[in-house]
Amino acid sequence: MGTINNNDLQFWIEIETEQGVQIYIVKSKFINFLENRGYRKLIQNKDFQLIKIIDTSIVIPTKEHIIREEVKKHLLNINKVDVWETFLGQDYLSKKFIEGIDSISIDFNYGSENTAVFFYQNGVLNVTSNSFNLIPYKNYDGYVWEDQILKRDFKSQKIKNTEFKQFCWNISGQKENRLIPLETLIGYLLHTYKDPSLTKAIVLIDENIDFENNKSEGGTGKSLIAESIKKIVPTLRKNGKLLKTNDKFFFADVEPYHKVIVFDDVKQDFSFESLYSMITGDMPIEKKYKNPTVMDFKDVPKVIITSNYIVMGTGGNSEKRRKIVFEINSHYRENSSIIEEFGHRFFDDWTDEEWLRFDNYMMFCIQQYLNNGLIEAESINEEKNRLIQETNLDFVDFMDSIIENPIANDGETKDTRARFDKAIIYKKFTQENPELAKDLTPNSFKKWIDTYAENKKIKILHQKSNGLAYVIFHDIIPIVESEKLPENED
Repeated sequence: MGTINNNDLQFWIEIETEQGVQIYIVKSKFINFLENRGYRKLIQNKDFQLIKIIDTSIVIPTKEHIIREEVKKHLLNINKVDVWETFLGQDYLSKKFIEGIDSISIDFNYGSENTAVFFYQNGVLNVTSNSFNLIPYKNYDGYVWEDQILKRDFKSQKIKNTEFKQFCWNISGQKENRLIPLETLIGYLLHTYKDPSLTKAIVLIDENIDFENNKSEGGTGKSLIAESIKKIVPTLRKNGKLLKTNDKFFFADVEPYHKVIVFDDVKQDFSFESLYSMITGDMPIEKKYKNPTVMDFKDVPKVIITSNYIVMGTGGNSEKRRKIVFEINSHYRENSSIIEEFGHRFFDDWTDEEWLRFDNYMMFCIQQYLNNGLIEAESINEEKNRLIQETNLDFVDFMDSIIENPIANDGETKDTRARFDKAIIYKKFTQENPELAKDLTPNSFKKWIDTYAENKKIKILHQKSNGLAYVIFHDIIPIVESEKLPENED
């Protein structure tokens, strides 16, 4: 006969009868036995999921057949085959029975405004603005899904010769005033705490976009930033070329454990406006054959968007307050590739030592964010590229030319103003660009002028006089001797 471990409750009784020993399973004791081994009902959306908790904080989803296998192994180990036979005689793992197990509600939101939490094989890592603190799971006052524990150990060390930091330095144009903002962006994404006052999507675009040849080249490292986030926190990737944001099941695969969602390589016609509500509020989620649910703001993943184009929404403050744009330098397009520079692929070919350097650098990025907030790098070409994408490269060059030299382009000037007959400059532009003449109407041309002026922050006035339509640009030239403009500008 085997012995029963004191940590395991005996969930059966043995009664001597004339026919021999009769074994009875005591249901309440069997429930206690399961609870003693860490089994609980996890309450989720008015339903429950069967789980097992190990090391007081690690949560494993489980099923009835797994419990049955564990019961079998336990009973056979203590030579209780007769109890196992009795157990098999009835369904002690029915839904009604399972409902008797203790319930538990778990908040899987980690960290706080000033602390970020990460899960490694060798413990729970707490990161503050000035410290790393690794504690055993048994001392962690919280819970984590087992499959979210990173399959590597963490050890604090000085950051030196880190390949990923060198990569970040290169895509920042090897400029510190761009590297630091990039590090805070990474830290913001890694910090799973959701601050209602800071709701930004991180948009990664190329510093140089080839509008002249109408090519979307990529290859600068945008997706590698998104992949680096995925190596630390649970991340859902959406293929940007296949996005259908008007699909009611579009967010069906978003789960509460996802901390970041990546819209990777979105197309030129992607509407940033379609994400406004999920960036700043709750997220409605509809799954096939299930009732719709609403994910609370604190559970909604943070957003990364990568694109070879300018990502545009409605413009103005509504768009600006929901995103921060970082322009990626073309280092890896114009010079060597990642493999050529480092001699191997990132992540897949890294040694344990390089992973340790990577993890320490990413934790440093968290500290950059906690200490400095989310820093927005100065725009390089974004405004110009946005204007070109909203209008046309040849149009922007044309407008730059006539603004620079109004008199040579049939304009009139007075003080700091210049006036053009819209019909004349429209004809001039379409003659120089006949391939655009068919689709570009005078009204569309006027809208392009308005877009140009708004982008360049130039005050303009549309004026009609003597049957002619003019556009007047204010404060664009120094005061010079010029033809006199009429005074009736109203």
